Amino acid sequence: MNITPITGALGAEVDTIDLARLTEIDLTNLDKAFDEHLVLVFRDQSLDPASLLTLTNQLGGPGQTPYLTGLPGYPDVVPIIKEANEKSPKSFGSGWHTDFTFQAEPPSRTLLYAEDTPPQGGDTLFSNLYKAYDRLSNGLKAMLNPLNAMHSATRSYGPNSNLQHDLENMTIGKETDEPEERAHPVIRIHPNTGRPCLWINPTYTIRFEGMTEAESSPLLKYLNDWAVQPSFTCRVQWRPGTLVMWDNRCTQHCATSDYHGHRRAMLRTTVKGDSPIAAIR
Repeated sequence: MNITPITGALGAEVDTIDLARLTEIDLTNLDKAFDEHLVLVFRDQSLDPASLLTLTNQLGGPGQTPYLTGLPGYPDVVPIIKEANEKSPKSFGSGWHTDFTFQAEPPSRTLLYAEDTPPQGGDTLFSNLYKAYDRLSNGLKAMLNPLNAMHSATRSYGPNSNLQHDLENMTIGKETDEPEERAHPVIRIHPNTGRPCLWINPTYTIRFEGMTEAESSPLLKYLNDWAVQPSFTCRVQWRPGTLVMWDNRCTQHCATSDYHGHRRAMLRTTVKGDSPIAAIR
């Protein structure tokens, strides 16, 4: 297994491994590489819904996937499809976010497998939230360490959301009433590495606990802009047969929408996670 870092911030390409035929030693080595690089890219894989689900089970089992409709017979395998003739250029997952942080136990990792990709474009960007925390001033760290933030699905799946209208070939649900808010620590400790990270995102983080959205907005905007500066990021280019696995406990990601008029078809699963652990209480 050859591991080649993508940037100095995060991400690595992993060669000479078949994800459909992993041994226990392979899984151990992959977990070590995953904790070090946060985003792993595997090229030239041959996966179908059954083998992708088997891999997901080997990594801890599928997480809950509300609002998104899975494949017949494989409800935990969600097709992410953008057809060439769609009216809106918007892609699923565009806009920086960490997956499903509105859940009590958000997914630990996400797997995305490319079946069909545009001739260019459709890349995914990732940001290292360990680095985003490490490079904050000591004063701001001290202020953020004891705070919770409130997370909600309202912007993407609430009664006033319009994500469903931008993605013509995906079946996406939405709430008729305002979805509940969930409190999570602003500074999260990774359960494997013990490292702290800045665990907020502009899609699902609504406000700080005990504050209004208006009061929270200036600092949240600063932190969200800070977290995705170029020196904290990497960019992954897709081609058919590529699987990318990323750690939702310490990263944000963003899909680009720069391939309007071309088809992009992916299969997505998540691995179940735990309740986030606070840095200081």
